[in-house]
Amino acid sequence: MKITPVPPVTPHARALPKARPSVRLRREGREQGDGAFRWDSLIPLFVHPLKVAIIEALIWVDQPLSPTELLAILGKKKKHDLGVVAYHVNTLAKKGVIEVTHERQVRGARETYYSLSRSK
Repeated sequence: MKITPVPPVTPHARALPKARPSVRLRREGREQGDGAFRWDSLIPLFVHPLKVAIIEALIWVDQPLSPTELLAILGKKKKHDLGVVAYHVNTLAKKGVIEVTHERQVRGARETYYSLSRSK
C-alpha cells in the first residue's frame, strides 16, 4: 500500500510533503523495496508476547484453562506473575478473543476458566 499525499483543501493551502518512512523503519526492514509500508511488521510492536503465548497454550491444551493453570504451563521462569497473566487474559476476554467457560469456588475466591472464542 503506497502512501499518497493528501491534496490541499483550499487553493492557497500548501501540499503536504510526500510521506517518507523513517530511518528506523527502513533499518528494521519495515519498508518493502517498492516503497510500500509493511503493516505486518507493526504487529510485534503492539501485541504483547504473553497474549500470544496464552492463545497458543489454549490451542495446545484444547480445554478451558484458568490464569493459574496458564501460569503453570507458561512457567515461572518467564518472570510473569499471576497478576500479569490475569490482566492479559482479561484483556483478551474483553476483546472477544477468548471467553469464560465456567467458574468454580477455590478457597474463598472464584477461579475463572477461559477457552478460545467460538465466534472468531
